[in-house]
Parts: sequence; C-alpha cells; structure tokens
Amino acid sequence: MDTSAAFPHPLLVADIGGTNARFALTRAPGEPPRLVTKLATAAHARPEEAIDVAIAACGDARPRSAIFCAAGPVTGREARLTNAPWHFDGPAIAQACGFAQGLLLNDFEAAALSLAFVEESDVSPVGTAIVPGRGPKLVLGPGTGLGVAALARCGETFLPLPGEGGHIGIGPQDAEDDGYWPHIARQHGRVTAETLLCGPGLQRLHAALAPAFDVVPADALQVPPPQIAEAAVAGADPHAEATARIFLKLLARTAGDLALVFGATGGVFLRGGVLHALSRLIEPEEFRRHFTGKQPVDAFARAMPLALMLEDAVILRAMAGIGAGPQRFALAYGERLWRG
Repeated sequence: MDTSAAFPHPLLVADIGGTNARFALTRAPGEPPRLVTKLATAAHARPEEAIDVAIAACGDARPRSAIFCAAGPVTGREARLTNAPWHFDGPAIAQACGFAQGLLLNDFEAAALSLAFVEESDVSPVGTAIVPGRGPKLVLGPGTGLGVAALARCGETFLPLPGEGGHIGIGPQDAEDDGYWPHIARQHGRVTAETLLCGPGLQRLHAALAPAFDVVPADALQVPPPQIAEAAVAGADPHAEATARIFLKLLARTAGDLALVFGATGGVFLRGGVLHALSRLIEPEEFRRHFTGKQPVDAFARAMPLALMLEDAVILRAMAGIGAGPQRFALAYGERLWRG
C-alpha cells in the first residue's frame, strides 16, 4: 500500500462491540465522521448484514472503503468478537460489500490511536490539570475486561502499543487490602488487575468484602455489576459503597503502576463502561494520591496528566483520521490491508 495516500472516500468507519455497533461516514479526507446508524450486534447473525444496513443508511454517498475496530482479537485481515459470534474476514467483506480496501483494528488498538486525536472537550482532568509532555500516552478501560494500550510518538509518526496489561499481577498494599484480600476468588490461580478491575471484577470485590458486612459471599457474587454501581452512587448501601471506593482505589493504583512502565508523561486516560458508571464517586485528589503514590519515583508519577475520557466519539474520529492520513500511523499495512 502507498501509505502516503488516503483511503478511497467516502469512508465508512465503525466501532463494533459485543452489544452495539456504531457506524459513521466521512465523505472526504479531513471531514469529521457523521454517525449514520447504531445497531444491536445481536440483531444480526453476521457482520456483513449489519454493514449492509449501514451502507444503506449512507444514502447516495456509498462508501468506497472501510476501517472498523472490533472488541476482540485481530490477526492480520481477520477479527473475531469476544462477546458475540461475529467473525470478520476482511477480503470477503470487501468483496461482499463493494469496498475497494479496508482495515481491521482491535478496539483498544483504536483507543490508543484515538489519543492522537483527543481534544480538550473529550476529557475531564482528574485533580489538578497538568501540561502533557511528549512521552507515550496510556489508556485503560475497565469494562467486560480491563483493556490497556499505549501510543508512542516518533517525530510525526504514531505507534500504537496494544498488549495484555490487564493481566499483570496485583496484590495488597495497605491494612484495608489485607482484610479482604484472602477472600478474593482467584482466576486461573492468580489475582491480576483484570480479576478485580472490570465488570465481573466488581462482583468479585463485592463478594470478597461480604464477610465484613455479614453477607454470604456467594449471594454477593450474584449481584450484577450495574446494580452494585447504582447502589454505590445512590449512597444507600454501605457494602456497595465500600466496593466502589476500593475498586476506584485499585484502579488509580494500577493506572499509576502502568504509567510508570510506559513512562506516560503524555497522559493517562481512563475510559470504559464500569468507570463511567462510578465516575461520580471519584474524589479527584484522593484518586491522584493513589495514582502518584509510587515512592521512590513519586515525583515522576506526579508529572503525568490523568483524565477521564467522557465519551467514545473520538474513536470514530481516529479511524477517520487514519483513513485521511495513514502515513502518520505505524501500522503493518502490508499484512493487514484488505482489498475487494
């Protein structure tokens, strides 16, 4: 592929998860994407069916190419959703849907790339606003699992660094942790960041705290994550409130640890459904205290900006930006680009 050339436009971009798929269209390079449809993933047996609906919603501006991000593993020109039975075969989709070319991204790879497009209105600083440096940027997202990815910059080129940072081991660090940690249900014989910092993790933490509230752990484990979050935000359930408070403490601590790994002076960005549900409970200075409590290198951590990503429109803008200027992004286009 000639990476100095934009993808053929109009360009269809999509953010596809296990529950919903959002499609947007950009008619020309540099034009902001316009949302054309949002579909329930479960309403369509195959991605091609949903893509056909999105193409029809574009009207006369039929897309000539596509860039999609999918919530699941991506290998070359193929992807598979983790929480829905959709399989993406890029060349087959191009042929079936009439695309000249296309590209598949993992959802957290796209989240990392979106950090090149973040604007002030997309984020809310946690604690004192700090001017970002030119070092890597980091994004964490507690949702169904814990997504972690970074974005590095070399000159005017951006390199996404996806990985499995959610599976690093974590452990107790204070007296409060010592009280409930023995009750945590290990996953695959380990306690990792994702064991606790995701939707199912919120349930595990709720169960681990159950003995302190005279609740049967098995009963606590059955409470759905949204119900725990709602009760915590409402302030009507001390058990749920404690669960949410400790969840946020562990998230801040883990975000700070990973920020040290990447040297994320460009900023640390937090997103994801669980975080959005609990965001009203964040006490900014307390959250930053756990984020920066990294003696003997706490001064380094204090120099890192920390912010909440308010919504996901930037993901669609990022894919439109890749389509307009692919040369700015160090992606293995030769292995990943698909053509009709």
